[in-house]
Formats: sequence, structure tokens, C-alpha cells
Amino acid sequence: MAVKVSVVVPVYNPGPHIDRLIASLLRQSLPRDEFEAVFVDDGSTDGTGERLDALSAEHANFTVVHIPNSGWPGRPRNVGIDTARGTYVYFVDNDDWLGDEALERLYAMAERNASDVVIGKMAGHGRRVPRELFAATRDRVSVESFPPLTAAEFGIDPLTPHKLFRRAFLDEHAIRFPEGRRRLEDHVFVMQAYVRADVISVLADYVCYHWVRRRDNRNAANIRLDPRGYFENGREVLDIVERHTPPGPLRDRLIAAWYEGKMLWRVGEGKLLAYEPDYRRELFAEIRRLALERFGPDVVARLPAHLRVRSALLQAGDLERLLALARVESGLEPTALLEEARPDAGRLVLRLSGRLSYEGGAPLAFRRDGEKLYWDPPVDLGTAVSLADREVTGELETSRIDVFVRSRKERAEFFLPADSAVVRHDDDDGLHISLEAEARLDPVTAGAGSPLARDLWDVLACVRTAGWARVVPVSSATEPASAAMSPAVGGDGVRMTPRSTARGTLAVAIGPVRSRSARPRFASTLLRR
Repeated sequence: MAVKVSVVVPVYNPGPHIDRLIASLLRQSLPRDEFEAVFVDDGSTDGTGERLDALSAEHANFTVVHIPNSGWPGRPRNVGIDTARGTYVYFVDNDDWLGDEALERLYAMAERNASDVVIGKMAGHGRRVPRELFAATRDRVSVESFPPLTAAEFGIDPLTPHKLFRRAFLDEHAIRFPEGRRRLEDHVFVMQAYVRADVISVLADYVCYHWVRRRDNRNAANIRLDPRGYFENGREVLDIVERHTPPGPLRDRLIAAWYEGKMLWRVGEGKLLAYEPDYRRELFAEIRRLALERFGPDVVARLPAHLRVRSALLQAGDLERLLALARVESGLEPTALLEEARPDAGRLVLRLSGRLSYEGGAPLAFRRDGEKLYWDPPVDLGTAVSLADREVTGELETSRIDVFVRSRKERAEFFLPADSAVVRHDDDDGLHISLEAEARLDPVTAGAGSPLARDLWDVLACVRTAGWARVVPVSSATEPASAAMSPAVGGDGVRMTPRSTARGTLAVAIGPVRSRSARPRFASTLLRR
């Protein structure tokens, strides 16, 4: 049989952290003569190289290549590409692991759609992973027709290399990782693939990749960055975008995504406050230098108001006001309260209320000026921030509560279909809003069109207001307020049992799941306030 998929794994001193990956490769549903695992040992000194040699002697589809230590994953990944025999290559880090059917499903999607790139659903273990990207399976998209994600969604997570790539496509365009000890080699690689790909596919109904933050914090990406080197490497990513996209909306969208995800994120909220003062000033200076060079008004205009404010202070060099703003934004508190849970035609309907507030409970307030609305943060912004930077008129209307469920066992996350509404409140302090949502859980289709696994699923909400987004567990709070009822039953007979956890948050058991940390709260109205 021809090799369908080559799994390329750069390896350096993982110790026992590689065990889960090896086990997951041995469990793959794709027959072993149809895939290979290419481990490129980057000069390990912990005995891993010898262990992999023994595994390759036992398993014919395991290959080990030993190279002198290069110091970073770029060189081992390139060696893996050149060694690979598969029609597709799939990059996996030695700390992570795969779903048992990952290779079979990714290959089938790639073949069905003639895909150059397939992005498989990720689950985060101590890491933030994309949510909106995996809201639905998408067979054939391109970088131009990519779904309208938030800038952070597109700019951070999809540029990691944990994807399936057609090997002939990589060779045709000479796409390889930059080598040496440097940052953003994965962004350079993936962005080159994105802007050249005819077909990108997104597989959203099965967790292919489990992305792990090690408890010892020794993942390569966690090493503190050198500001000058990091943002010099960042210029390469921006150069790729500008070289392969014409001036206009697409280019601005991609560059705005990178600006938010890799730069403005670092000078706001808790991130900026966490740095020690000397390092904070060094990092701020490098970010500002690049911001002034490459991010003009057309790019900034694509950002939500709070990031336009952040950008204005950054480009003005006003670190002290940025710190004051960061203290305000880091204190934003989301709430999402369950008002009602009821069965309805094989679904469990969840009615929620929520809002985003300042620390201490004061609501976010907005000032009305004619037909326009403006954010007035409780800090002095000086003269660098214009009135236009603070306008939220259109953004306020898009405020909503997104509801999703997360499995206890696999950490898989899936959005639930939901209708959301903005409720306006005018008082002497200005305009503020609260949010309402009604989400529907159908166990047959809730997994991005597939059935949910039998597990205990925590219910969470992403509370979005004027561009901010904060995730919080849905609170189930008090004792039932009305007569008990039976668990809801889905169309295929699967039971959906709402439960209140020991922390007072909402979970739903799918199937006959038992949990010591959750107790049933079967009520048509669980909470009213």
C-alpha cells in the first residue's frame, strides 16, 4: 500500500511526555501500512533517541532520523518533510497526542476535497484553542473565503503547524520552515501555505489534535521571547502577506489579525501587567517600533474600539496610560446565569442572561452623542486617543452570548445553536447593556453536526460586548425553584441530564454518566433573578 500520511515529529528530550503520542499513534484507525511516523531526533540526550530506535525496530511504520542538535523545531521538521513518503504530511509536537481516528478522518477529507491544507479540530489541555474556527466543518475554503473569525482566532492559533499538508503542494511552492534558533518559524511556514493554497478544509466534528501545555512549562514556545529577534521574525510573516496579496481588504484583514494576536495582545490586560518593569519597557519599545512601521489607519480601522484605543496609546508611546487601561480591562468580569432549562422536541433548551462588568460590578457604560455611541473608560486617555477610536455604535449591536459545551474527558468544545439579544438600559450614568440568549442542545447534532460523546459536558458562555470577549462557566446557582422533572431525551433516545456541579456551575450529562462532583438539579426553572 502507498503511504497516505506521514506524521512528522520533531523530538528533543521529551522524557515521558512523549508516551501519550506514541500510544495514540499505535491506536490509529488508519491501517499501519497506510501511514508512517517519522521521528526526527534533534540530538536528544535523555535516552529518547535509543527508545525510538527500539520502537522503530518493532514497528515497521516508525522511522527515526538522528540529527545534531539544531536548537529549534524548524530543521527537524524540514528533515521530516524530505524523509516522508506519504501523500500528506502532518506535523505533531512530541508533547501532544492525536485522536484515535485523526489520520483516517484527515486523509478522507483531504482526498474528498483535493485539499492543500486540512485543519483538524484541536482540544486544549492548559492551552487556549480556536473555537469559532471549528464551529462547523468546511470542505473547501481559501484564505479569501475563510470564515469571519475574530482577529485573535485567525492570528494566533491557526498559524500553528499542527495541520495536514499535501506534500506535493509544499514541494511545488518550496515551502519549508526557517531553520535555526528563532521564533515564528511556524507562522512563516503556515502563512506561506495559506496564501498559496487553492483549497483549505476545516474538520470540526472530531478532535484530531490534543495540544498540551506541560506542567513543567518546558514546551519550546514557553521560553521567554527576545523582543528584538521575535519582532524581526514577525516582519517576515508580514512580508509574506504583502508579497502574496494585493493591497485591499484581504491584506488588511490578515495584517490586522497579526497585529492583534501577536502585538496588541502583549500590551494589554493581564499580559502587560505581568511583565517585570525592565522587560516590559524593552518589549514595549520593540512592539511600538514595528507598529509605527507597518500598521496604518486602514489596518487599525478593522479593530474593535478597545483595540483601537490600545493601538493609539501604543503608537503614541504612552506606556503609563496603557498600564492604567490594562488594569481596567484585566478587571472585566463576565457573568452568565441560567434562567431556565427545559426539554423541547428532543432538545434541551437553556435560557441565559449575562453581562460584562467592571471589577466590583459596575456595568460597562457608553456615552450617546446623537446617533453614535462611545466608550468612556474610567481612566484618562490623554490626547492620543481620538473620539473615532472610541466609537462602538456598530459593535454594540453585535454583542451577544455564545454558548458552548466542553467534555470532561476529551476537552472537546462545541458551540450550541443560540439566539441572542441585546437589552439596553439608559440611566444617569449613560447607556449600558445586558444580554439574553436561548441555546439548544441536541445530542444528535451538537458535535458540529455529529453526536456528542457520552460524557459529562460543562456548559460555558462567551460573553461578547463591544469587541471584548470573556469566557465563564454558566452558573446554575440555587436550589430548584419548581417541581422536578425527568431528564430530557434526545431524538435517538440519549438522555440529557442537567446537573449543578459542586462549584455551582452547569453541566449536562449525555447518556448514563455518573460524576461525584455533580449532583442532579432537575427543574424547569433553575434560577430566576
